[in-house]
Amino acid sequence: MSGRFDISKRIKDICNAGSAVKFLFTAFLLVSFFNLALSGGDYSELSFAQGLSFWLTLLSIFLIAVCMAVLEIFFSEYKTVEWIMLVSAVLLSLLLIVNVKTEIMYHLYAAIIIVFSLMINYLSSVGTFDVFPQSFDRRIKWGVIAVFAAVACAVVATIGILRYRSYATPNFDFGIWCNMFHNMKETALPNTTCERDGLLSHFAVHFSPIYYLMLPFYFIFPSPITLQVLQALILYSGIIPLCVMAKDKGLSDRATVILGFVYSFYPAIATGTFYDLHENCFLVPLLLWCFCFFEKGKYLPMWVTAALTLFVKEDAFIYLLIFSLYVFFLKKKKKIALALALTAVIYFAVVASLMSAFGNGIMVGRYDNLIADKSDGLFGVVKTVLLNPGYLLTQLFVSKDGDGIKILYILQLLFPLAFIPFATKKISRYILIVPVLMNLITMYVYQPNIKFQYSFGISAFLFYVTLLNLSQLNEKARKFMLPMSAVAAFLMFSMLVTGNLGYYAERYSREKENYKHMDYVLSEVLPENASVVSSTFLLPHIADRDEIYEVAYHKENGRYKTDTEYVVLDMRYKDDSEDAAEYFLANGYEEYHSDGGYVLILKKK
Repeated sequence: MSGRFDISKRIKDICNAGSAVKFLFTAFLLVSFFNLALSGGDYSELSFAQGLSFWLTLLSIFLIAVCMAVLEIFFSEYKTVEWIMLVSAVLLSLLLIVNVKTEIMYHLYAAIIIVFSLMINYLSSVGTFDVFPQSFDRRIKWGVIAVFAAVACAVVATIGILRYRSYATPNFDFGIWCNMFHNMKETALPNTTCERDGLLSHFAVHFSPIYYLMLPFYFIFPSPITLQVLQALILYSGIIPLCVMAKDKGLSDRATVILGFVYSFYPAIATGTFYDLHENCFLVPLLLWCFCFFEKGKYLPMWVTAALTLFVKEDAFIYLLIFSLYVFFLKKKKKIALALALTAVIYFAVVASLMSAFGNGIMVGRYDNLIADKSDGLFGVVKTVLLNPGYLLTQLFVSKDGDGIKILYILQLLFPLAFIPFATKKISRYILIVPVLMNLITMYVYQPNIKFQYSFGISAFLFYVTLLNLSQLNEKARKFMLPMSAVAAFLMFSMLVTGNLGYYAERYSREKENYKHMDYVLSEVLPENASVVSSTFLLPHIADRDEIYEVAYHKENGRYKTDTEYVVLDMRYKDDSEDAAEYFLANGYEEYHSDGGYVLILKKK
């Protein structure tokens, strides 16, 4: 009698307009997913729907909605229908993103996120996410976080490996590191010959002693693949200080796990590796550890990580300068702030002087648009900011090509964080968003682009301010914003990163035998210690030698230099390679090896 009464009550509970909309919307998502998955057509074309049956689709939606109602009657306490709604929406979104045309990809992404924001607001309001406990065993929490980070790390490392194995890594920016680590292994010096077409220390271009932390691993496993894997591991190690801070800031285990998920699938961290290795990868974990130790009041390790941050690159001082400005506005922290700022400025001044005296000087050309008097160097940027802020504002959202890339860049950084960095009333925290401006005020097209390494340091700051803001948001806001962030990050990761993985996996699989043949030629046919000038995509595979140059830059007065024992040309790109081959054959070289379409090796007579 009691059970019958409960069923009757539940039937009455779902007999309302709100429940009907929920069931029909969930059914619509499921039917749309199967229609798109089974059709194989181009849904971005209006004619796509003509191949589908309107009445069959309508009947399917109705029948599935009835099934949803039955599930609600018997399993409402588990929020079954709500979870089906969320999962089917994610699956449909992934399918839409995978099959979309490139030119409308971001419009679609924005539209999907807007719909998701409404859906997650509803799901959080009805307690859907309450099925997960607020706290659970410490080992489970860290185990789940480790799985998230490991999956993302494996994807990123695999992309790097496949790029290398499929001969898609150019001299800039991978061959130069392969050559540098070879020389570091042999002589302990960061010398290269292929970076500026002559023997010099990489530190003459960028002062990055942090690379020595990678050297012990490269010494044990001397392979370019080691460098790709190390970069991924370094980047995703940043999840540890982030989640440690989350605990210290009072976030629940559930919130910490979701934050760990967002970090793992935050697009800018993964996509920053798309053009191979860069020292900037150290910025993410080092800055997060620096913030973590500061929050814990452990100032000695904070200074150690701050010093290591400075060792990443000559311009890394700006991150500590910005952090010190934030610290300055905190109570009783002014001495620490001033010490940090002074250390950063003095370090930069010393390194800049040394690079000017013994190297190529500091690269300030990327900010030429803000330097009125070129003799001022980097100080010219400071003068423009202080004296002409109006002009600075004109540069923030304008790109060199007028393509709106900077606005897209901002959305790519903030959508996956659900704009939480702005969810605060504390003005001092907006200082932590200032690093984003570094990539907006320049006209250097690669900086406001998450597919390059220039967002690593910015990402650390954005996660720090996200964590600080989350710790002071009420539970209702966190229940909405964190799941929203997780969904947005995962969808964008799927759009940009897994698509990239699929491309290189398919490319390597299709041409695997040819790549093996190229490996054989470069490792067995080409003499091991000979001096070589090489095509850009072959260079990383033969960079473990004392003297190697990139053919495109190995010129004098517009003509190729003929001072190496061998010339190695990538015949997959015939236009450039055939011209070079013709020149070298006419100027003292003869054919040493040719396979008709992949690698041509010429030897000096």
